[in-house]
Amino acid sequence: MKYRFILFSVLILSFQIASLCPADQQVASIETQVLRVLTTKNSGYYHKPWKSPDFTNVKGSAFFFHDENIFPGKKGLILTNAHAVSMAQSIKVSNGREKRRYEVKPLVICESADFAVLQMEDKDLKTYEERNGKVVPLELGDSDQLRIGNKVLGWGFPLGGERLSKSEQGEISRIEVSRYVYSQDQWLMIQASLQQNRGNSGGPVLMDGKVVGIAFQGMQTSDRINYFIPINLVKHLTALLPNDALVPQWDWVTQHLFPRLKEYYNLDLEQDGVLLAYMIPGGGPDKFGLRVNDVLVQIDGQEIDNFGEVFFEPLGQKIYFGEILNRKKVGDPLTIKVIRAGKMQEIRGTVPRGLPRLVPRIFTTANYFIFGGIGFVELTLNCIDNLGKSGETFRAQYAEELPKLPHQKIVIVSEIFPEYGLVDTTPFLKRVEKVDGEKVLNIGHLYNTIQSAARRGKKRLLLQIHPDLQLPLDLEKAAELDRQLQEKYGILYMKTTGDFSE
Repeated sequence: MKYRFILFSVLILSFQIASLCPADQQVASIETQVLRVLTTKNSGYYHKPWKSPDFTNVKGSAFFFHDENIFPGKKGLILTNAHAVSMAQSIKVSNGREKRRYEVKPLVICESADFAVLQMEDKDLKTYEERNGKVVPLELGDSDQLRIGNKVLGWGFPLGGERLSKSEQGEISRIEVSRYVYSQDQWLMIQASLQQNRGNSGGPVLMDGKVVGIAFQGMQTSDRINYFIPINLVKHLTALLPNDALVPQWDWVTQHLFPRLKEYYNLDLEQDGVLLAYMIPGGGPDKFGLRVNDVLVQIDGQEIDNFGEVFFEPLGQKIYFGEILNRKKVGDPLTIKVIRAGKMQEIRGTVPRGLPRLVPRIFTTANYFIFGGIGFVELTLNCIDNLGKSGETFRAQYAEELPKLPHQKIVIVSEIFPEYGLVDTTPFLKRVEKVDGEKVLNIGHLYNTIQSAARRGKKRLLLQIHPDLQLPLDLEKAAELDRQLQEKYGILYMKTTGDFSE
């Protein structure tokens, strides 16, 4: 069965409800702690990033919090989802008691785990407290204490009204490592049967009056299946950011061991573990000393079973062994025990930084350049989404693939301008495989190769387009052609400003 996950932020609605029920004492206090987030976001054309972006209005939820360890002395701190505020041109908040909107600024945005820390400026905070009373931040709890069956409740501003909404007594039904829709990264998430809808994104999930998580996504095909980010993950990553180089970000392929696979590798049928089927050359696992076809049997003293799970004491249950890595930072000690070529080995070291994916989701402007009448773009999940139905071929081909070389990315021909002189361009809007017989590593490599050839006085280059098409570049006439294109189509920048980002 195919499931579709939905993020809880929504486009702003224009209607209001005039008749409002009186709030009880609990609601009266939390009405000023839980906030509505109103964001104007940059909605770029990731498949044609030389075009001027559109802007989208997004609504979500948020709440005041305080953490003296991570943000000593700071007031007016607010937690919400990254997908509600990332790429924002303007972020404002209001509450369920008044209509006034207050400017806030982002302090930390963690797109990978879909949360953001905002701050209300001192002058706005003063006005807020004058109108609403002193802000009492919600207290952060310990999400590692959560267990299946615990009752939680949520607050937020979902679709259907303007006032603060309460999601009463949902039950925790699942705690596991899974994929976050916004980033496609894998982190711990908690499933609960809260009645939450679009707009609840960023709202607090509480148990015993303390915040144990942040609402962030739900399952569109099912009723009352919603997920929240455990607050301990937020605390851990917030302490590492904005230096995201401290987040390991290992990408690898591990395979569950089944009897015939055990027989092939001459393993005892009672031997537990998982097979390391693939890792990026030069990536985190490679730098640490692991090798393809290693059987991972233990991590930091925890036995890995045939399904890649360990009994994780903080959560009191079995969990995917990657959760141990997710709780570390680059430079932390790590011990992994493997079976390699039939022999048990223990590998000790510190956690190294990983390498980027082949097709990532990005949260900045896309990497691109236009040369000789052709627009080249580095393929991202954002680009695939923009392409709609035609992007599904790229998704099927590349989205789950890992790089075969360090820093390898997919470069596609996104547009061939009419002035190039090609009538039917559709067959060429695919991956650029080679330039003059040399494999294209990424968009920076392609751009530098073309520029270098032009500086050397070379007249033409030949691009090989997947799978076997050829597309010539006229280096002699390219500069004049591109000047005409820029003037004719009002293109501000013919390439990504600055260096191509990783």
